[in-house]
Amino acid sequence: MEQYNEQESSGLADNPDKSSQAPEVGHACNPCRRRKLRCSRELPACQHCRKSAHECLYEAKRAKPGMKTGALDNLHRRLDGLERSIERHQAKLESLEAEEPCQDSDPNINAILSSLATSLQSLSKRSSTRRVASRDDAGSPAKRRRVNDDAGPNQAFTATNVPPLPEDTTISTTIESYFHYVHPWIPIIHEARFRRRLDDNDERDKLRLVIHSIFLAASHYTERQHDAVASEDVRDWIVAQAMKQSSVEALQALVITAYNDIGNGMTAHAWPLIGCLSRMVEHLQLTVEHDEPTQSSFTQPYNSLPSPKNWTEAEERRRLFWSIFALDRFCSVSMGWNTSLTSDDVHRRLPCDGITWRKEDPVVTPYIGIWDKSAGRIGNPIAFLPSHPMSGRAAAETEVEAASEAATSPGGATTAADMTTVGAYAYCIEATESLSRVTSYFLRQKVNMQDQRAFGAWLTRFKELDLRLVHWKMLLPQKWAINVTQQTSSRMDPNLTLAHLTHNASMILLHQPIAFPLPSWPFKNRLPSLCSVDTCQTAAIEVASITNQYLKNSAENSPLSNQFAFCVFIAGRALLLSWQHSPAGTSVASEFWTLISSLDIMSYRWTGIHGITEPQHPSLFSKYSETLSELHRRFTQDDSFYINPSGYTTEMVHSTTDLGSSSNTPIGTGKTERVSAHQFSKTSTIGLPTSGNVPSGPLPGRGGAENIPTQIPDMPPQGVANIGPNPFTLHMANAIEQSGDGDDPMAISQMLLGQQFTDLDRVISFNDGIFGPEFEARRW
Repeated sequence: MEQYNEQESSGLADNPDKSSQAPEVGHACNPCRRRKLRCSRELPACQHCRKSAHECLYEAKRAKPGMKTGALDNLHRRLDGLERSIERHQAKLESLEAEEPCQDSDPNINAILSSLATSLQSLSKRSSTRRVASRDDAGSPAKRRRVNDDAGPNQAFTATNVPPLPEDTTISTTIESYFHYVHPWIPIIHEARFRRRLDDNDERDKLRLVIHSIFLAASHYTERQHDAVASEDVRDWIVAQAMKQSSVEALQALVITAYNDIGNGMTAHAWPLIGCLSRMVEHLQLTVEHDEPTQSSFTQPYNSLPSPKNWTEAEERRRLFWSIFALDRFCSVSMGWNTSLTSDDVHRRLPCDGITWRKEDPVVTPYIGIWDKSAGRIGNPIAFLPSHPMSGRAAAETEVEAASEAATSPGGATTAADMTTVGAYAYCIEATESLSRVTSYFLRQKVNMQDQRAFGAWLTRFKELDLRLVHWKMLLPQKWAINVTQQTSSRMDPNLTLAHLTHNASMILLHQPIAFPLPSWPFKNRLPSLCSVDTCQTAAIEVASITNQYLKNSAENSPLSNQFAFCVFIAGRALLLSWQHSPAGTSVASEFWTLISSLDIMSYRWTGIHGITEPQHPSLFSKYSETLSELHRRFTQDDSFYINPSGYTTEMVHSTTDLGSSSNTPIGTGKTERVSAHQFSKTSTIGLPTSGNVPSGPLPGRGGAENIPTQIPDMPPQGVANIGPNPFTLHMANAIEQSGDGDDPMAISQMLLGQQFTDLDRVISFNDGIFGPEFEARRW
């Protein structure tokens, strides 16, 4: 329009006679403006209007676009009038019904009321839409926003666009699936208390984040199909809203979300959440007991969380902390990062057993000690028999004589603790902390292997950690032993099974540097490599056996936890390392393929009843399986390929943006040199199989949901191990203190090569039978 006006102005300037006849404002006539024609602006009618016989009308002032002044007030007056009219008719209708209850009401009145209600609803929607448009126009006249009241299922959720909750029947079904499939691995919600809060409208609003996270984690195991894009939007909405809150419910939602992200193979999304959770749990003061006196300081931390109303709620918060603690440790161990929750932060009691919590019977559990990083450096001695940190109240009470790995900082005094009130989840926490100690205080310690004293201190630390793990295994509660003669029909508690696998994985990671020392180490010939190779092989084989039995004895569609898969991956690598250092011509142990098959079954179970597979986002279990297969393939096809014993943190691709290329690839650093056969003639009674080579390609049935193996392969029978106290253990404890110069590698290596050290019972086997507690995570 402005272009036409400029042309008209220039035309009038060339014709002064016509310019004198133009209107003062200089606008074109309305017909020319509508038809987008060049108006001659002549009076009383322009040239185009004379030809077309249209009425030539000039506006002295152009009206502004948009809603006219007073339109909203007019709408409000009309709405008020309609409301008053409806009220009058409603009162009239009620009076007529009261006077003539037996007569039918006038149908005209109902029609009028229905028409008025429809008009009122339409006007209300139009009014709200125009209000939003008016506010946008006031702030930015050149822009208008279109409001969509009905968000689509794939639309990103915002603070004002909250994802709706389904009907109560669907909520109840999904919650049941969550407590059956997911809750056993992260038992952080008390089921009965959660259902009571759902029935309360006020409490239900507080649980909205938790409910959505439950739907997200249990979507694999419910009949209701979920859109992948919509689930991702809900996940982002949960994270965004939980980060704005300081509440127990926000932490619970983030824990469930992080657990689900890791299992889905989206670990790059989970690690930032775990870092935030480690800080948030400290900000809410969930790292300490709320009712225990602590040493006062000049400043008191601000606590935005009210005290728990009862013991059940306090135990729920305690379990929430330990779940975040376990995620922090898993993140640290699997990625090679530092831990976030340290001894300066944590002063917490262990979680009680599951049946006691479900019954809501208050009990007191012992503490677990977190090692101080400075005190745990290599070179500082670690006391063999640990102690439980004692509060002022607990110190005055008489504790039942027992022992456990629930430890204090290195060098602490020995005390007794009552372990009768803890369950499988507490032992799983202890085993996870032991795994973290192996990586933090042994594998990640910086040691100059060219220095004889530093090498001696490193061997001392290896010996101390080894005896600690042996001691923890010895003191497993015999009350939870199952009858191995009925092992085909026996239930295995998930958390206690995971505790045993974690213990064996700790043994593997601890003994790997000793079993497979780097060629550049000057003191590698003084290491007890044969004993450590035997330990790694035995532990890996027992991991395969325990995993095989658990898959057989559990429900076909029940998923397994992320830490479970990590332990299986470590066991598979240990068998590859044993094969790498075995005599030429041998093949990898048959249990290696059993572990890969178990990972494939875990991946299939994680996808749930829908069997959804996303090639661009494979699950964590699938990634571990593919990594083991790739390591085997590269070692078979490339003679120069070398599997680094400490490379387990860099061999998997965790990035979600580029799965095809990464700097974290299996390490090939040089040609491997297999030792001669006579060097391994004394390694172990459990030798490598002498059968033919297993094909190095992908296993049959892998690559699609329809080809995932559903049969659990049979395991070869294993010998029964003795879990009772080893007669050499206490002697070795005294030998640590009486060995003289603890930095002399010659004296230490002589002790490690002795029968008293090599004969220790380190590995937990399935036939040990400590798998059948009260199934604390969930009723079976």
